[in-house]
Amino acid sequence: MDLANLSLIFKLVIIAIIYIIIFTALRIMYKDVKGGGKERKSQIKTYGLEILNPGNSENLRRGAVIPVKGVLTIGRKPDNLLVLNDPYASSYHARIFMKDEECILEDLESTNGTILNGERLLGKAFLASGDEISIGSVSFRFI
Repeated sequence: MDLANLSLIFKLVIIAIIYIIIFTALRIMYKDVKGGGKERKSQIKTYGLEILNPGNSENLRRGAVIPVKGVLTIGRKPDNLLVLNDPYASSYHARIFMKDEECILEDLESTNGTILNGERLLGKAFLASGDEISIGSVSFRFI
């Protein structure tokens, strides 16, 4: 095989590589323009607890919003994500967790109960925007 034929083969290989790179780049740009072929949700839901009455809890401020992401545990013990300094709150009083993009409030068999919209919660309940939650003297609005 002489040098001329080898040079021609290298030229063809380089041209083929350039075409592959261009094709790949165009395909990536097309997917970006079309949204990657995946349906994107127009709005990501975010949830929170607005503090209506902080009660005896010095770490809470009226009007503040506590974001709800994943699991939010509520109680008197310091290892809860939301610590309440209220004598009527149990060590592990309640939790709020996400399931299928919905928030669920669960009473963890607390002594004095969790109040949802003026009624004692037994077990679990789905939360809707505007729901009021009371634990001892502390009250929240789900937003």
